[in-house]
Amino acid sequence: MDKDNLPEDVPEDLKKFLNHLEYEKRYSSHTLKAYVIDIYGFYIHYKQQMFSQDLRKVDSQIIKHWLMTLKTLGVSPISINRKLSSLRKFFKWMMITSRISQNPLAGLKNMKKPISLPEFVPEDKMVGLLEETSEVSKFDEEYRDNLILELFYDTGVRENELINIKCGDIDRKNLQMTIHGKGGKIRVIPISKKLLDKMMPLFSNLSDYLFRTSKGKQMYPKLVYRIVRRYLETTGTVKKNSPHTLRHSFATTLLNNGADLNAIKELLGHANLQATQIYTHTTYEQLSKIYKQAHPRA
Repeated sequence: MDKDNLPEDVPEDLKKFLNHLEYEKRYSSHTLKAYVIDIYGFYIHYKQQMFSQDLRKVDSQIIKHWLMTLKTLGVSPISINRKLSSLRKFFKWMMITSRISQNPLAGLKNMKKPISLPEFVPEDKMVGLLEETSEVSKFDEEYRDNLILELFYDTGVRENELINIKCGDIDRKNLQMTIHGKGGKIRVIPISKKLLDKMMPLFSNLSDYLFRTSKGKQMYPKLVYRIVRRYLETTGTVKKNSPHTLRHSFATTLLNNGADLNAIKELLGHANLQATQIYTHTTYEQLSKIYKQAHPRA
């Protein structure tokens, strides 16, 4: 369904709002179609439940009833929140244009999304993979690629952070590295002597990037992603063979080996502890799995 194929009984307020999105806001046809589907879906529910076509009389109770109906039908929280966002924009426009005096969505919150546990490569698989790659001794692209894999797992840095590491960011004397993170935030993380020794063949001028392409230019995300995916696919343990999976693996390994959650937070460069706590869920999932497999009464 799109804007031009709406039934004749659609309220004028809705038609004018859609015209506002199309001609004043210049929304794309794809975005406009999403608004039509979301708001018209609510309108049908409202008309069936309240026997009314006047959207100016909508209250919070009918919106809550609509949300619960969607949930009962199995619509995901992400989809429900998107529909709610469309409805918010509509009633905000109704307020601005003085069609209503109170917003029926005032105080209504989005539905909570289910916790999505991060994927990670088990410690034994990562150790085995890194031992295989450590056999490479010739300084070439394969050497660089192996080092990228090792640095991700040993430090937990983000993809963009790795790409922007310069030789001058590495403190060889104190075995630490300065990372330029999100929002211009800077953090210092420790590195091992073994990792430093492996970096040495890549060192040049302090202002040069540590990792470069075969043409001597700065690495770019797609290339780094392809490198990591090529290695992680050999483990056959995760669906997402990405640099972020190695970041998850770094954090999970630390937590499983007794590291303090606040220390992991600082190493990862998280703004708050809540972002780090998701790894406690991952660890619990692993413990639960081990318990069920090993305990005779589980």
